[in-house]
This record gives sequence, C-alpha cells and structure tokens, in this order.
Amino acid sequence: MPRNNVCGWDIGGAQLKIAQVNNLKSVVNVMQVECPLWLGTNELREAISRIDQELNLNQSMHVITMTGELVDNFKNRKEGVASIVEGVSCVVNENTVEYFSGKKGLVPPEQAVNEYKLIASANWLASATFIATQQSDALFIDIGSTTTDIITIINNEVVSDGYTDAERLFSQELVYCGVVRTPVFALCKSAPIKDKFIPIMNEYFANMADVYRLTEELPQHADLWPTLDRRDKNFECSSARLARMFGYDAMTNELHIWQKVARYVREQQVQAIINPCRKHLLNKKVSLDTPIIGAGVGRFLIKEIANRLNRKFIDFSSLIDANSPDTKANAGDCAPAVSLACLGYQRKFA
Repeated sequence: MPRNNVCGWDIGGAQLKIAQVNNLKSVVNVMQVECPLWLGTNELREAISRIDQELNLNQSMHVITMTGELVDNFKNRKEGVASIVEGVSCVVNENTVEYFSGKKGLVPPEQAVNEYKLIASANWLASATFIATQQSDALFIDIGSTTTDIITIINNEVVSDGYTDAERLFSQELVYCGVVRTPVFALCKSAPIKDKFIPIMNEYFANMADVYRLTEELPQHADLWPTLDRRDKNFECSSARLARMFGYDAMTNELHIWQKVARYVREQQVQAIINPCRKHLLNKKVSLDTPIIGAGVGRFLIKEIANRLNRKFIDFSSLIDANSPDTKANAGDCAPAVSLACLGYQRKFA
C-alpha cells in the first residue's frame, strides 16, 4: 500500500507525541497520549496501539526521536534506546521506521542502538534543525511539562555548546523545569505568606500544574496526569496542595493568599529561564533584532520572556501549515514531533 505521509514521533518518559504531515509543513494530525515508560515498555506499546486506532500508522512512514530512555526502568541510555526501538517494532513495521540521530540524520532500527549516544534525548535538536530551515536567526525556547530547552540559531545553523543532557545542563541550554510535572520545591525555597517568608517543604505535595491553575494560565489539554494527592484539579484543591508545601491549610476565605503565592512561584520560574536566555544572547553575540521562537505547552511564559528581553515573539505554530486552527495550535505544543515529520517528509517526498 503506498505511503504518502510521514509521522514524527517524540517518545518521552511520561507521554508520547506524534504529528502527521502529508505535505511539506502541512500538519494534518497531532496527538499526545499518556505513556508512563517508567512502568515498562508495555506502556509504550499500549500508547502506540491507541494512536494506531486514530491514525492507522501502517499508512505512514515514521521518524522518531526520544527522551524516554532516561526513565529509571532502564539501567542506562543504551538499554533505554534499545528497549524503545524494540517496543516500537512490536507494533509498527520496522521497515517504515527511522530514528533521528542528530547530524548523522535518520538511521534504521538496526543501526539505532549503535547510535544511542546520538539518539538519546535529541528531540531539542530535531526542533532546532527544522526551525533553522525556516528562520535564519533565532533564540528558540521550548517549555514543556517537565523541561525547558534554549537553543540558538545563527545563519540558519544550530549553535549549541552541548549535546548530551549533562553537557546541556552545564551550558544552561537545558533547564530542568516545566509548567506541569516539576515539583514546586525545585523552583522556590521560600515564599512571602502573611508578612513572613516561609521556607518550603521538600515534599511532593504540589507541582507547577497547581501553580498555573491558580494563575489561570495552564492549558487544559496540557494537564494529562492525576494530581499528586489524586484530588480534583479545581482552584480549591490546587490551593490546598500549594498551602501544604508551606505548612498551612488553605482556608476557604483565604484562597487569595495562595493565588498570590502562586504568582510568586511563577516569577521564580520565569527568572530560572530568563537568566540563561540572557547568557546565550550575550555570549553568542546574538543581534538585537533576533526574535524568540516559542514552543511547548508553556509558551505563554515565553511570550512574556520575549517582552521582557525586548524581542519579537514568534509562535512555533506560525512556521507550519495545518488543516485546522486546533491542529495548528496543537503543533505548537509538540514541536519535536512536528519538526521531525516535516523534515522526514522533505527527505522522502519533496
């Protein structure tokens, strides 16, 4: 059966994102499903099967990137990459699959394990490589549920100081915080509450999803996972979880206090991201008219960061075409998957 479209995959440790294109930069489907890989690769197979019911994956070619090899179910990255490759091959015809290995391009499954050092956690480079085909100069920021990527593009080339997670953490091109799964104590050590700065508890009582529910900024579709206490995702329960971080109960008549605390924690995250941005703009001598391109479910923060840095903001979704406004918006949340789909189509059909 002829295949005239390409699916780009981004296999994370908590969710699987997939985008389908049937023309250069024309996105026809974007999906995101839960995939708790730390529970085993059977979760990956089940997630792929759910997607297959919607997209009929055997009708497509597939290009894949990943970060899921990091989960503690695997002893190391090599085992993680090998297990993910095997998990995909159990559901999808491996003759239709290739893996993104950075500058080496796309490699078949039988070569992927040998190239695991290049394949592991390279989704940031997939996005940046595509953007470099669309924009000559940019600071690209992708704020997701768990992490933030900051990547410089100059003269249509990706300019990075690191490649591996360790190198990128050191260079501050990877900032390990996002707008959903990050625990609040990772970003805030104390907060002003009732005229006192109260230290935070180093416990998993609340995460950043609670913070952004209270600031009323969290996109509903970004909030896939149950809350940490398995209670509701409403304002009152989010307040209760955040209050618990500081040793308080959230009284009904004092919920405004926790909304104020949420805004304070939000500012700590903005600073944690904007400071590395300033570093890259300065160290790489990025011109003053270079825009900031934002992607991920946290790109509402990127727009604000661009304003603070006096930079033009470009939404990643504006770089692609899509068959509907909803698909276009969803594409902005899943930049690595969309980018790989577009790059894969260009290689195979353009």
